[in-house]
Amino acid sequence: MDDKSGKPDNWLTRDALLLSLSAFFADTGYQAVAAVYPVLLVVYLRRPAYFYGLLLSGSYGIGSLFSLLGGKMGSSFSKKKLSIVGNALIPLMSLGVLFNSPIIMGLMFVFGWWARYFRTPTRRAWLVEVTDPAHRSKVFGFLHALDVGGGMIAVAYSITLIILGFGLRSVVLVTIAPLIVSTLLLFFAGSTPNKRFEALSKVVDNDGAKPADRRLYKAVLLAATLFGFSYYSFGFPVVTATESGHSPVFGILAFGLYLGVSSLAGYVFGSMQTKRMLTVLWAGGYIVASLSSLVIGTSYLFGLGLPLYYVGAAGLGLATGSVETFEPVVVSDLVSTKKLSSGLGWLSSTRAAGLFVSNMAMGVLFTLDQSSSYFYASASSFAAAMVLFLASKAYTAKKFHSFSGGNA
Repeated sequence: MDDKSGKPDNWLTRDALLLSLSAFFADTGYQAVAAVYPVLLVVYLRRPAYFYGLLLSGSYGIGSLFSLLGGKMGSSFSKKKLSIVGNALIPLMSLGVLFNSPIIMGLMFVFGWWARYFRTPTRRAWLVEVTDPAHRSKVFGFLHALDVGGGMIAVAYSITLIILGFGLRSVVLVTIAPLIVSTLLLFFAGSTPNKRFEALSKVVDNDGAKPADRRLYKAVLLAATLFGFSYYSFGFPVVTATESGHSPVFGILAFGLYLGVSSLAGYVFGSMQTKRMLTVLWAGGYIVASLSSLVIGTSYLFGLGLPLYYVGAAGLGLATGSVETFEPVVVSDLVSTKKLSSGLGWLSSTRAAGLFVSNMAMGVLFTLDQSSSYFYASASSFAAAMVLFLASKAYTAKKFHSFSGGNA
């Protein structure tokens, strides 16, 4: 595809590729930790499900503050340096298995997750800056595809190592290697803003040609928070499938299916170049997530078995592909470029705040009755969809169709 000047349409620059590859290796590492930890803690170490839910709530709840901190700092300091620092500390979650105490293991997991949240808004803002605004959704779709593709590889080697007889702690320690590669790639990525991004920034920030619509921005953040209330760790379906299939392989396979569909969906959604991002976000993201949780809960309630768990897992993957592709693009179009890092920090923190509530609620409900925990998540996702649907109806005639690059 060529641009209007007749020059090749170079939507994926060297720096954008390096940042996306860094995300790929990061997920190749910590997604294996995410897959193995619930099985290790709940099934093998026999910690109650609410203990795992408490760990996740601490990870996400306080993690929201780290997102805000990283986003705020990214507006004043080097996004590259802040991203590197946060990324370099993620292996703490892997090192926790060196300790015998479940409490220390859990704390190390939480510390590593905080580091991940700290670097997320700055890395996203960094990616926006080095990307042509016209190709922003495509680049974020590609990022998500590689991001989750790394998670699929994590699932594959986790299952392989378990089948070969390696212990779960050994599998977690292997994850340190790709996490180190992920940080090294950030050192080689440049931080010089894309020329079109820089030109647009000057027009927007100096002339006010593209003011942020505060009401719409707040509506998006509210919807993201409500969706966060339903956006539970996939560790819960991993435990459900593991117990139903009487083997951790079935649980990790569900995780792999979720990641695979999510990766493909992210790339497809990002390549759509749609002008109706908000519609795809609430309909293809939040509504699909609601239906998928409903499927998993119903399957467990009536004992319908593993096949429907996998249908629900695939649906959650589809929803995540939409959400992770379009949420940051929508927010980056609604805030001024000077407040880009801070705006993305608020997105990460509102999602994290929702995740704090979600995983706490899921942990308690899951302990009492697994099906009710999924029904709760379904209702919350539906509420998020309705908020965004109403917001999109109210603002369609205003700014939605004039987002940068014509991709909104």
